[in-house]
Amino acid sequence: MFRPLPMHRVSIALLQDDLTQAGLLLARFGRFAPCQEADGDERLPELPGEDYRAAFFSARSYLQKITDFLGLHPAPQTGIPDRAPSLDELQNLEQGLRETWRQCSACAESARHYGDELREVRHLQDLLTSYRHLDLDLGMLRRRLRFLHLQTGTIPQENRNRLRQAIAMIGYSLTEVSRREGKLHIIIAGLEERADKLQTVLKAADFHPLELPEAFADHPDKVAGQLARREQQILQEQRHLQKDIEQRAREESPRLDQAAATLMAASGFAQFGNALQGRGGLARIDGWVPANQVQALKTALEKGLDGPLVLEHRPPLPEERRLAPSAIEHPPWLQPFARLVKNFGTPRYTEIDPTWFFALSFLAMFGMMFGDLGHGALIFLAPLLLRRRLEPFAPVIMGAGISSMIFGLLYGSVFGYEHLIPALWIPPLSNPVLMLQVAFLWGVGFITLASLLTIRNNLAEGRLGPALLDSQGLAGLGLYLGLLAAGAFWLQQGHVPRGVTAVLAVSLALILMYKWHSHRAPLGERLLVVLVEGFETFMNYISNTLSFLRVAAFGLNHVALAIAVFALASMMDSAGHWITVVLGNLFILLLEGAIVVIQVLRLEYYEGFSRFFRGDGRAYRPMRLSVDTLYE
Repeated sequence: MFRPLPMHRVSIALLQDDLTQAGLLLARFGRFAPCQEADGDERLPELPGEDYRAAFFSARSYLQKITDFLGLHPAPQTGIPDRAPSLDELQNLEQGLRETWRQCSACAESARHYGDELREVRHLQDLLTSYRHLDLDLGMLRRRLRFLHLQTGTIPQENRNRLRQAIAMIGYSLTEVSRREGKLHIIIAGLEERADKLQTVLKAADFHPLELPEAFADHPDKVAGQLARREQQILQEQRHLQKDIEQRAREESPRLDQAAATLMAASGFAQFGNALQGRGGLARIDGWVPANQVQALKTALEKGLDGPLVLEHRPPLPEERRLAPSAIEHPPWLQPFARLVKNFGTPRYTEIDPTWFFALSFLAMFGMMFGDLGHGALIFLAPLLLRRRLEPFAPVIMGAGISSMIFGLLYGSVFGYEHLIPALWIPPLSNPVLMLQVAFLWGVGFITLASLLTIRNNLAEGRLGPALLDSQGLAGLGLYLGLLAAGAFWLQQGHVPRGVTAVLAVSLALILMYKWHSHRAPLGERLLVVLVEGFETFMNYISNTLSFLRVAAFGLNHVALAIAVFALASMMDSAGHWITVVLGNLFILLLEGAIVVIQVLRLEYYEGFSRFFRGDGRAYRPMRLSVDTLYE
């Protein structure tokens, strides 16, 4: 719970003939994570099974296309064979799926063609609405006549009167067809011999010509009937095609389920990646397994493989710890918190898992900043009322609600009312100075614990210098605690004891010496960098601690917002009073609640995780037999 599971580096030497079966066994075992980087062993220069891997990925691609087109979802978990398919079986499966997809793609092309044609017909129907009221043969608007010049197009609506007057002077008339989005659809008619003069006028009026489709070759009513008949014909053809697809889906479903089961049995080999090396008839698979699962893995392989194997395992060497995956097991209630931690990163193999630290401090700070018995109860009930939407984070929300209710009892606050129940500790506004002091002490404890975790993580990685002498190490912690002690003595006694001064001086000297030794630069630049970083160490500790005063500030703000709501409600009549109270509490619950969550996450990520949690570890991704391997 507090750190990743101990891992062992495992090397499995076996015959290449057993590789496909080994892939199935390892995926079924579910605890073997292949190494993400190759060792580059010159004795094993080959990458076995290239043809097998190519056949698998090709067959998987065809299966994805077929199932997507047919709307099927194979569920092969119960029918996975005990033996992985051979190369010949996999290639035969790939050829069969290729032929099935060829047939499906022909149906897909027909469906696409019908869809395009239906969209075109409906576009023509929509366009025809502009001409339905005209009692003429639309073909005339498309043909070039000997004496009559006809032209259709659009102009801005505000240019209508000016254009009508201008073309009337050269013997043309303007007929309005329709109006759409500020555009006027018009037909212009006049003598062909004056068409040259017309073009200059149309250009000045921002006229855009329109070519009527070839389908518009008759009276509008007849064209509408033709389009309607064509639409019904296409819809009927689509229905027939859909029935054919559904029939094909029913016929192909059992075979595709079997194909998916076969591909899942072969998927283990495809998951090896760079972990597989070989030469001649021998092969080696490298990976990581939890230390307590090594013997079970060896037993499963010896039982399931025909040929001999040699399994070697050992804890990771110091230089391999950065490469070891972090396998972390959380109880169900902690898993939603782990998802929030992953937003920052994955812990290294040697790091403390920050999830428990995050969960406890997140809930405590949320309650301190949003302490209200009534609001907390609503937050607690929210996942029960909105189960589908909030279920993934239900433990976080319900835990926040419980914390808010606990602090609501301590503050004596129920829906903003401060007099309904007695405070078990203190109403926030009765002593804001004490609230700020508690928040300050909370910040001190938070930063101190984060610094101790940083020291521990550095020691676990063998980084003795940063653990002892860096500004985030033991010397930095000494400087921080010395600053706090010096401030306390100065406020209470008016002076700082020599012992505290000595701790400050020694801690600062160690930090500056370490930074001086760590930098390689010219003397002047080196001196400037060390001084700036030393000053930054002071300022970071001070500013980071003061950041936690917002814990008290939001606790006070919660009460102040409630007072503002009640002040507004007091100006209303009886009905308006309670409407204002209800809406005001809803506003506080939603808006302030969201802001408090953001502020708590900020404190967690920037004042906590940035100190001790690097977040650049490798996630533990063991090989598994899962449908996901068929749809990556």
